[in-house]
Formats: sequence, structure tokens, C-alpha cells
Amino acid sequence: MSDEKKTVSRYPFLNQKAPEVDILKLLDKLEDVMEDALVEIWGRAYGVKTEDFHMLINKIRASLPDEVRTASRLAGDTDKIVNAAKEEARLIVEQAKEEAEKIIEAAKTQAAQMVEASEINRLAAAQAKEIKAAAEATARYVRQGADEYAREVLANLENFTLKLMSTIQRGREKLDQRIGNSQESEEPIFLGNERGRRR
Repeated sequence: MSDEKKTVSRYPFLNQKAPEVDILKLLDKLEDVMEDALVEIWGRAYGVKTEDFHMLINKIRASLPDEVRTASRLAGDTDKIVNAAKEEARLIVEQAKEEAEKIIEAAKTQAAQMVEASEINRLAAAQAKEIKAAAEATARYVRQGADEYAREVLANLENFTLKLMSTIQRGREKLDQRIGNSQESEEPIFLGNERGRRR
């Protein structure tokens, strides 16, 4: 059995499978622990060959697929990604607030215009009602005045007609009287043979 296999078998935690995204960090941590905690005595750390240990760590690093390294880099950039996401979310929220304020302002303006138009329509309707009432009152007054004037004219015409009839009646009576008096005062007139007979 080679030294590499002996080392792996003597330290079973090297066989433990960790999440791929944390493998590189775990390797770095493991290496730091070995360097900080173990004391080298004749090139060994409590029975562990430091050279073999570092060799295994490097081999593990080299054997990791690119996806693991990429995942590790992404994990290291987590804060940046989170901060960028937060900033983007903040910008989206601010933009949404601005759009909402614009919509609210436009709605207020439209509502004010509608209220103003409604008020104008109300005033126009009230004014039209007043004009109609005034026109109807004027028409009633004119009709009433016309009726009174026509009645007065007819009354005057009636009085004039009565006076005229009375005058005509008196004139006719005088004429009849004159004709009657004239007939009584005149002698009879004889014509033809009647005159000879009187002779």
C-alpha cells in the first residue's frame, strides 16, 4: 500500500463527501488547520507526513472539475451577487414607486378635470333652466299683455260700434220723421185724365 493510500486510510475524514460548492473552502481550511495546529517533528506532524498531506490536498484540488471551481468562485461572489440583486431590487422598487406616483397624479388630474367638467355642465344646466324660466315668464307676460290689449281694443271697438249704431239709429229716425212730415205737407199729384176730369 502506498503512502498516499496509507494517509487516506489513516484519516478517514478525507473520504467524507462535502457539498461541491464548499470543497475548495474546506480544503483550504483543512490545510490551514494542519499548518496552525500541528507541530512538525522531523518532517512529520504527529505521525502525518506534511509533504504527503499537501500533495493530497493539491491532487484533490487538481482533480476537481471546472464546475466546482466555478461554483466556488460564485460562492465567493455571493455577497456581490446579493448586493447587486438588492440594488437592482431597490431600483425596481423606486421605478415602481415613480410609476405609481405618475399614475396617481394622472388619476388626480383626470378626476379634477372630470369634476370641473361636471361643475361646468351643472352650471350650464342651471343657467339654461333659468333662461327657460325667464323666457316662459316673458311669454306669459306678453300673452297676458296681448290678451289685455286685444280685450281693450275690442271693448273700444264695441263702444264705438254702439255709438255708431246709436248715431245711425238716430239718423234713421230723423230721416224717417222728415220723410213722414214731407209726405203730409205735399198736395196729391194727378196725372193724365184725372186732371181733365177735375176741370
